[in-house]
Amino acid sequence: MSKRISSSLAIIASTILTCLISSTAVAGTVEITYENSGTSSNNAGLHELSIDGVSTYAMNAKAKPPKKGKTWTATVNSYDDVQAGAGKFNKKPGDATKYNRTGYLFSYMDFRDNLSTSSTAWNAAINQAVWKIMGKKGKLSSLATSIYNYATAGYSFIDNYNWSDSMSVYTSTNLRSEFYAPMAPIPNPIPSAIFLFGSMFIGLFGLLRRNSNQQATAA
Repeated sequence: MSKRISSSLAIIASTILTCLISSTAVAGTVEITYENSGTSSNNAGLHELSIDGVSTYAMNAKAKPPKKGKTWTATVNSYDDVQAGAGKFNKKPGDATKYNRTGYLFSYMDFRDNLSTSSTAWNAAINQAVWKIMGKKGKLSSLATSIYNYATAGYSFIDNYNWSDSMSVYTSTNLRSEFYAPMAPIPNPIPSAIFLFGSMFIGLFGLLRRNSNQQATAA
């Protein structure tokens, strides 16, 4: 009887431990606050965001920026997530190519705090090209047109560009906005449920140990 109880407790403890390990690996959402226009020019370029309290520059997928101080919840999408269909503009087969082209252009953005006039114009042109890649209509500057034409010319190294080491996609949970930032995904704080499971695991471990000692004494 004691052996069966010990075996059952061991199985339960093992299950809880598995939940503990897997729960910390599950990707969640982040809270984003729009701080200011950053180094952008006429809303094109890099804006300053706060992502779970950490400031960073990010490119806006839309021409119209949020209001200063606005906060929203976003899902952090990796390269693999987008290839699997995630993302605001990933609506039909082949749309992941839009993100690959964006990722390629994003790798050429200038993230310095103080930009020259030419660097500001360069960042703005890349962002304008990205807007068009994502479907925005309208006239582009001559530089943005050149960048857009190059990025959409069908070069395989651009269309299949793996941006996993250079860009993260932050898609709002209501799918109304999307930003591209160089920050790696930020892990969520461990939920309180995990601490509860941890306490249960420690308690079960104690029961197992006590049961084992009782069996040894009886022997």
